Amino acid sequence: MNKNTFDNAVSSFLDEVTDQISYKPLRPSIRQELESHLQDHVEEYQSQGFSPEDAVRQAISSMGDPVLIGAELNEVHRIQKAPWLSFITALLLLTGFGLSAFIQWTPEQAANGFLYYIPGGILLIMTVFKGYPLLIRYRKILTVSICLLYLALAVITTSRVIIYWCPPLTYFATLLLIPVITILLYCSRKSKKKFMAAAVGSAGSWLLFMYSSRLFLIDTAIIIFLLSAIGTLCFMIHRRILPGKKKYLYSGALSLLVLLGSPLFLTASGRENIKAFLFPQSAVYRTLDDTYNGILVQELLSKTPLTHGLELSGPEMMDYGTGAWYFASRDPKQIGIDVTQQDFQEKVDALWDQGYHPRYIHYQEDQVTLWDILPQHYHNNYLIAVCIFLFGWLPGLALLGVIGLFFTFLFSCITRIHGHLASALAFSCGQCLLWQGIFYLLGNFGYQYAYFPNMPLVSEGRLSSLCNMLLLGLIFSAYRYDCVTEEPLNYGPVTSD
Repeated sequence: MNKNTFDNAVSSFLDEVTDQISYKPLRPSIRQELESHLQDHVEEYQSQGFSPEDAVRQAISSMGDPVLIGAELNEVHRIQKAPWLSFITALLLLTGFGLSAFIQWTPEQAANGFLYYIPGGILLIMTVFKGYPLLIRYRKILTVSICLLYLALAVITTSRVIIYWCPPLTYFATLLLIPVITILLYCSRKSKKKFMAAAVGSAGSWLLFMYSSRLFLIDTAIIIFLLSAIGTLCFMIHRRILPGKKKYLYSGALSLLVLLGSPLFLTASGRENIKAFLFPQSAVYRTLDDTYNGILVQELLSKTPLTHGLELSGPEMMDYGTGAWYFASRDPKQIGIDVTQQDFQEKVDALWDQGYHPRYIHYQEDQVTLWDILPQHYHNNYLIAVCIFLFGWLPGLALLGVIGLFFTFLFSCITRIHGHLASALAFSCGQCLLWQGIFYLLGNFGYQYAYFPNMPLVSEGRLSSLCNMLLLGLIFSAYRYDCVTEEPLNYGPVTSD
């Protein structure tokens, strides 16, 4: 058999096999691997005395039915789908969009609103279909870019050059550092020098910024980053993605958590955050405090029935709206002032000069509504609590149940990912979403840590909402392409491939 005949026979066989592979970008690598196997078989049969023609026929015959081979390979190397997770994700997105449209608008909503659900949904879909393969292909550029973005924002914040977009951008960059560091850990895991250099450099930079800038410590993204990064590190140790003895690795992870978390306990602003979080009543000084909002939410939740919304009389609502229910016996000067009074501005100026900060009241007892007495930013920070106020505890618990199902399905998919990098990346993104949800729910029940995070899918936001769509899309994408995308073995953050 001449070369052309051999090529035609082998090509026909390989075409039959690869035609069964549904993910077309995977066909060339499978074809190349099978062709190599065929060539080995041909050489083996020729060494046994077969003629070239008979060796080719025997080699092809020994491989088996090409359609069956292709079907089996397709079953192993196929794009995975997560229908239940997709369904509950769409349900929560529609729920968040509907609640944002239903809840009474505020000037802030008119400026920002729930329009971010639209680009967020588009970003989610694009990331699901293209995210993980593109991340693998351009991992070096993306890693360096995000690190430089965070460094620039850290310098700006530390130097007190504050602009309007700086806080949300810092939040955005901090959350995206979680998957970036996960990729760095994975790709440097076989080189102790690179691993230690990356770990020491990252830890040193972190501590420098944390101790030099108080602004970093008032952002919930900091503690979400810490918990997510350490949780991911432990996950990689548990799955033996990181080489070494587990007891030493776990001890190192615990020590790293204590070291990186030290600014949260050893700085004044860090201790203030923890005190306000654990004991909100001890940190209430005025009605404009977040801790007061927490106490107010706890009070209103205690009065909400199981099966229907909160019902309060006009005088009761006025007491809650002005803060009189809490400050009448503590500090009457903090009680809200009616803006209809002619001497309003003079009174306010005088009180502010004395250190008092009363709330501005824009309503009367005969026209006060539930929307008037809710905390500021209730439309996105207290969405779960507002749902309970409006419809009762049972519908609110149903919404909590759906959120719980979302995270259950999410981590169920993550734990079924086999690839080391894909599973670590998905777990890091899942941790980031989970801790945001936990801190958001704690804030809705009166225990707020620093600034409010965004509740993934449900609570509206700006860059934080887009960031969560990107993180969720990476999880979907890592699960989708787990069996068809080749993971990198080595990593060089500066040089090109």
